[in-house]
Amino acid sequence: MRRVAAVARNTFRESVRERVLYNLLFFAVIMTVSGLLLGELSIRQDAKIIKDLGLAAMDLFGTLIALFVGVGLVSKEIERRSLHPLLAKPLSRDEFLLGKFAGLGFTLLVNVGLMTGGLYATLLALRRGADPALLKAVFAIYLALLVTVALALLLSILTSTAVASVSTLCLVIAGRYSDVILNLGDVVPGMPAWALRAVMILIPNFRNFDLKDRVVYGDPVTFGDLGWITAYAAAYTGTVITLAVIAFRRRELT
Repeated sequence: MRRVAAVARNTFRESVRERVLYNLLFFAVIMTVSGLLLGELSIRQDAKIIKDLGLAAMDLFGTLIALFVGVGLVSKEIERRSLHPLLAKPLSRDEFLLGKFAGLGFTLLVNVGLMTGGLYATLLALRRGADPALLKAVFAIYLALLVTVALALLLSILTSTAVASVSTLCLVIAGRYSDVILNLGDVVPGMPAWALRAVMILIPNFRNFDLKDRVVYGDPVTFGDLGWITAYAAAYTGTVITLAVIAFRRRELT
């Protein structure tokens, strides 16, 4: 665990040096400007728009970081040949990969935490109140980001950086429109039901993590709902990381 934690700390520092947290400044500016522009709207509507905009921006920025930084976590080390001296030390490939995942996961946690603070600061500055229910949607967004990181890691090990980026992006988009895939049987009558089920199992269902509208418009989100999406994220992420570990063990480092 010490070696995994050491890799995670280095990954966090590298992510900061790559300026991934600069999006926080952009996020804060967007939230402040939008809050001022929406200040003239009715009290009932402007708070909802600010919450909706803030959560959507958090989801977008976080997904971009998870995707593009996640793809480069291992591939950059291989391309720069900096992985060989690391593995020459008492550090296994498994520990290296898990440390990379944990490091980016912590980076995203800090990122999401700061953006959440910016959203609450904007609401308080406009005297709209800090709605604690927003944290449920934020938690779901963070779980979705961890799933995205796991997919990016696996695909970056199996393919090139460019292919992994495109493939991960396609999986994320497909997962966000999983209901369309589920209804393909109505559009294409000849498609076997087992094929649809297989696709739904393989593609991460990101719609499970989309609680933004429910939270913003006051629909109840129970702890049972949060428990279900947490279990789903843990199972899917664990499976993908396990596959990534197996693939990384077998990959030849040139």
